[in-house]
Amino acid sequence: MPQDQAEKTEPATPKRKEDARNKGDVAQSRELPSVAVLLAALLAGGSFLGLGLLDAVVGQARGAWGGAALAPSTLADFHATLLRHAAVVGLAMLPVLAVLFAAAALTQLAQVGPLFTLEALQPKPERLDPIKGFQRLVNLDRLFELGKSAFKIVVVGSLAAWLVRDEIGAVLGLSGASLGAGLGVAGSLARRVGLAVLGALAVMAAFDVLYQRWRYEKRLRMSLKEVRDEAKQREGSPQVRKRFRARQMELSRQRMIASVAEADVVVTNPTHYAVALQYERSEMGAPKVLAKGRNHVARRIREVAEENGVPVVENAPLARTLHRTAEVGREVPEALYQAVAEVLAYVYRLRPGHHRGWSPTP
Repeated sequence: MPQDQAEKTEPATPKRKEDARNKGDVAQSRELPSVAVLLAALLAGGSFLGLGLLDAVVGQARGAWGGAALAPSTLADFHATLLRHAAVVGLAMLPVLAVLFAAAALTQLAQVGPLFTLEALQPKPERLDPIKGFQRLVNLDRLFELGKSAFKIVVVGSLAAWLVRDEIGAVLGLSGASLGAGLGVAGSLARRVGLAVLGALAVMAAFDVLYQRWRYEKRLRMSLKEVRDEAKQREGSPQVRKRFRARQMELSRQRMIASVAEADVVVTNPTHYAVALQYERSEMGAPKVLAKGRNHVARRIREVAEENGVPVVENAPLARTLHRTAEVGREVPEALYQAVAEVLAYVYRLRPGHHRGWSPTP
């Protein structure tokens, strides 16, 4: 099988997930916000917010239907009276609605984080394809949504009917009860049914969350070729990477050679190897290698040393050993302390003003 037709077996890369997110394609459950809103409604209904709303409804109902109320004489008076009562109930309802909205928004934010994109609103020609449209109607997602709808109708409906059945007598007896008593019975029944429905929907929402995450990961899976192509896109072609590494090495070499101006001595082969050493008594426990190289790099190190008045000492065995064993930016190996000390002592005798008093530990 050609690689570009291979089965998508690789998990999605972070870049693919980020691209999908920018298009509004995220793993989210539509049932979770519904459960959160129902829970918030039950909590708000039993709090001072719900009691305030209930008092507003009862008060306005008594004012409208009580014996002291004056019947509107005209249609305009009726509208004014209706708007007045609706305004009072609406103001009492606003805090409850705010709680419900906050519950839905926070649940959605917890699922997908902050996200704003208009990609999903843009017209897509493939959506007009009847064949693809039919495929979308019979895919696994549609079957799962059908199963959720059946669960709500059968399980949730049966559960609610079973709870209401035991209260049929009390409900039928409300016809002769006062408004307050009727609202109390209705509120108690609504809480019982709401808690039972909430539990059933919470179980369904948990399965929905797991399913949506599974489908999301499966939908974004990639083939090996896609993974390799993305890596090439991210890192560039091998030729570009090679040129980039060469440029990095060249810049590093230039910085290394420039540091020769700060050296105390350059040890040479004399033509094939060159190693620049520096010693700062207050900062170093032993001399440090500033630069090293062979052939044309060694020649350039010697040139910079001569341009900046850095002593150049010929010591072929030491130069070769330092080039082979020492690392740029590190102190010289302990085994070479004595040999380096002798070179530095020679330089210090030539330039007494640069003596820094270093010698290897006996």
